[in-house]
Amino acid sequence: MKWSTVAASVVTLAGSVLAQTDTTPFVDAETGITFQSYTTTDGITYRLALPDTATGDAAYDVIVQVVVPVELGWAGWAWGGAMTYNPLTLVWSDGTSVQYSSRQATGYYLPGSYDGATYTVLKGTGVNETHFKFTALCTGCASWTDFDGNPFILNGAGDTNFAYAFSATPVDDPTDSESSFSIHDNVGRWIHDLAGARSEQFPEWVTANTPATEL
Repeated sequence: MKWSTVAASVVTLAGSVLAQTDTTPFVDAETGITFQSYTTTDGITYRLALPDTATGDAAYDVIVQVVVPVELGWAGWAWGGAMTYNPLTLVWSDGTSVQYSSRQATGYYLPGSYDGATYTVLKGTGVNETHFKFTALCTGCASWTDFDGNPFILNGAGDTNFAYAFSATPVDDPTDSESSFSIHDNVGRWIHDLAGARSEQFPEWVTANTPATEL
């Protein structure tokens, strides 16, 4: 299947209307972070924590966590709820560690690298026999420039549509964060409770889970 064939499926996702949120609170035992968490029918979990001051008025950092069954090749998170013109977070396992890639698509083809979102990998990232887990502080996931060149910020005091995609086929080079990869096997959307993801403990979680820098 070619990348151009995904256009219709992604466009249909963009028409849903905000309703009751799909997330629930979850405390990650490994990091102590309280997330708003959503798990797809395919067993992929997307979690988010925000600072208590997050609104739609100014850009803010987020803590993102993605947990994926090891049998899947890669999983992706679209922060604007569609494939194009918003940050995309892709994660996969190279067999022993977790790789991540910051991407953005400007059309319905392989997304290119995106330097508007940067990640600091936190504790709670790794691979076990059943899943791989990516936990990171992201700067630029919750704000970006839209198709018309206008700045956009997710309203941290509300809720929003996110989109996901995944494939059972591994990326072409699992050790390379810039690797190409095949078309997704499935896509979907969920409504994430951003307001419920806010916490005054956010700075403490970042500090406690940032690995020490080796001198």
